[in-house]
Amino acid sequence: MTPRRGPKLLLAGGPTATLLLALCLLFNAAPGARADDRIWSAIVLASESEKPKPPPAELQRLAPKIERFFGYKQLELIGSATKEIDEEFERWLVPSQHFWLCVKSKRVPGADRTYLLNISLVHDRRPLVETQAKLAPDAPLFIRGPMHARGQIIIVLQVQK
Repeated sequence: MTPRRGPKLLLAGGPTATLLLALCLLFNAAPGARADDRIWSAIVLASESEKPKPPPAELQRLAPKIERFFGYKQLELIGSATKEIDEEFERWLVPSQHFWLCVKSKRVPGADRTYLLNISLVHDRRPLVETQAKLAPDAPLFIRGPMHARGQIIIVLQVQK
């Protein structure tokens, strides 16, 4: 049986910031492992709006998935970062002033361009979530973060070619 490719959804947040739901969909890895893979992370503020503005260019491909999973049509990019994937080191991705992601990656044996990530999400020095997730091109990972005064925080991770 071949796993399906597609987005994964990870929920975290609320008053106790506990992990509510792990990966929703499995995915199939794209062929051709490359040493120049990069991981893109973003903090998105998602909200409801009767007349939503078009999403920023960085989110246009992801906007339909965010709307389908979370129901939000208005998306604002708070911050983003792109780093090379390196199995030797932890990478601190700093998508915003208040949210930090620590990612330690390892290639999944037998699955080209698929990575097993150990992820730690920190908000203002307070750990929110520690989890593992698989990540591959064309299969973004969404983490539902805490509510914000203007909407819902969503963290996005994606392998870029």
